[in-house]
Amino acid sequence: MPNFKFEAIDNKGRTVSGVREAGGVNEIEEWLLNNGMSPVDIVVTKDGRGSGGQLNTAGSKALFKGRFSRITIDEKIVLCRQIATMINAGVAVLQALEIITMQTTNPVLKTIIQQVADDIESGDNLSDSFAKFPRHFDTLFQNIIKVGEESGGLGISFEYLSQVFESEKEVTEKIKAATRYPKIVMTSIVGAVVFLMIFVVPKFMSMFKHSKVELPLPTRILIWVSDAFSNYTLLIIGVLLVIVAVYQMALKSKDFVRLKDNLFLKIPVMGSLTIKIYMARFCRVFALLAKSGVDIIKTLDLSVTSINNLVIREIVDEVKVDVKDGLDLYDSMAKHPMFPPMVVQMVSIGEKSGTLSVMMDKVADFYDSETRYSIDNLSSLIEPVLLVVMGVIVGLLALAIYMPMWNMMKVMK
Repeated sequence: MPNFKFEAIDNKGRTVSGVREAGGVNEIEEWLLNNGMSPVDIVVTKDGRGSGGQLNTAGSKALFKGRFSRITIDEKIVLCRQIATMINAGVAVLQALEIITMQTTNPVLKTIIQQVADDIESGDNLSDSFAKFPRHFDTLFQNIIKVGEESGGLGISFEYLSQVFESEKEVTEKIKAATRYPKIVMTSIVGAVVFLMIFVVPKFMSMFKHSKVELPLPTRILIWVSDAFSNYTLLIIGVLLVIVAVYQMALKSKDFVRLKDNLFLKIPVMGSLTIKIYMARFCRVFALLAKSGVDIIKTLDLSVTSINNLVIREIVDEVKVDVKDGLDLYDSMAKHPMFPPMVVQMVSIGEKSGTLSVMMDKVADFYDSETRYSIDNLSSLIEPVLLVVMGVIVGLLALAIYMPMWNMMKVMK
């Protein structure tokens, strides 16, 4: 195999270069992307041909830009709708991709679709071609496309993916709308406290320090915090940056991710909302795969890719092992309290009546509705907590400032 000299940009923005043996340029590109690098230049260094080894300038710039921009969910929705419409109308996949390439304005998406089209023209599968861009098209996307290829229902797969993205967009926008007011309030509280600690409290504290009055505990704590803000600002910022860096490193540990995901599921309101969202996704993907004739083991294996919580994923993996050992899906799911009783009962009915995919669709509809209802009420559930937090902060500040003033007035009298 020929050697290829490559130049790329890593995830820290640094230029890296090297030489690697591969069967072609596409293989080098895939290896770079899978390792978090964006290719800038690839050249054949040993093979009498020497042609076809260099990336074109437009493609290089677009992939470089892909490190700093992204394909929006709206663009993914449009992409899936367009492909589904054209395939269902009898247009060949390659021709559909070429048409979309001419219409697409996002340079990153345009380059990806063009490369996918080139791969298909070379004889590759559509799912394998999209798998070369995991940063933009995740495992669920790739698996649904693969199922569509194997079952002959590629148009249905893209229609389903457009629905998945639409549902994800709706949930995301609703959560943003519901948490917008709490975010503004919390930001204002933090900003006000920092301002008071740096500019206002020190003036009072200097007066209290020179008084002969014994300062109460809330005031002493406030003085300590104010001194920390005033004298160790850079140190505090440095500590925060270290905490963020350590957290990012810890995310590479499976045990830490499991602990984090488990704690998140136990958060009041947000935990139950997360379970509803994932149950809706899991059941919807399961129903689609079951309708496509995929066996139950592979269905469980692919359905779990729609869940981004390690705790739930591991539970589904345990269910898969039980089913492999001959246990019914209903009996296996009933062993895990993570699955709501409604899901378990509907699976039982579906297994007994032979309508498992229909039952899963109904469960997905139910939890989609529950998710929307929970998100609509999220703001009203968070507001009382915010009021309590504001009351505690204001009360502590008032006590810390006014208690020593009352004591000073008593001494003066």
